[in-house]
Amino acid sequence: MFITIMPVLLFMFAVSIDSLSAGFAYGAGRVHIKPAAMLLLVFIPSICITIMTKAGALIFSLVPTALFSTLSFLILFFLGCAKLLESLIRHLSGKYSDTVGNWACRIKQLNIIFTIYFSPEDANKQDVQFLSAKEAFFLSLALSLDSILASMAFSCQVSSMPLFFLLAVLFHFLLFMAGLLLGMLVSKKFSIDLSWLSGMFLILLAVLTLL
Repeated sequence: MFITIMPVLLFMFAVSIDSLSAGFAYGAGRVHIKPAAMLLLVFIPSICITIMTKAGALIFSLVPTALFSTLSFLILFFLGCAKLLESLIRHLSGKYSDTVGNWACRIKQLNIIFTIYFSPEDANKQDVQFLSAKEAFFLSLALSLDSILASMAFSCQVSSMPLFFLLAVLFHFLLFMAGLLLGMLVSKKFSIDLSWLSGMFLILLAVLTLL
């Protein structure tokens, strides 16, 4: 039973870690999260994960089992490495802001998504004391970016979509609230970046697909 549920738990942690970091940023900034904003932050990433997992199951049902395992490994491993690189970029951008900058802002159409993606706390620019539903919508989309390919690659491990969706909602809610409460206990100047941990989980999950 543990061996069966372990990949699911690893996956949920991997795609929900950014919610923890975002919650921490808003907690440390003493930002009030409106109820509608909270619902969007929890449900939009969960819906994206579930839909893409279902899509992955349909698409990869046409692929031989042996090839699917290899593709799943490659996708999850690539995403894990990308998360580690993202963590490095965030670190360098904070340490050498003038040199690194937010290069993604140059993509005009996706400017807001990438800005929020690299700095979740930048979502609430209209009123720094409140996170509105509109701002939460863009933040939740940004938090879902990593989940799209990962969910498709992980589809072979999911046996019940309703249960999978409920777990996604639970993990995003609990991790965001944990980050929010933890952020309230520390100084505004303190920040955390756990994207590297998400990367490690995805790489471990990639290895498990080959077992």
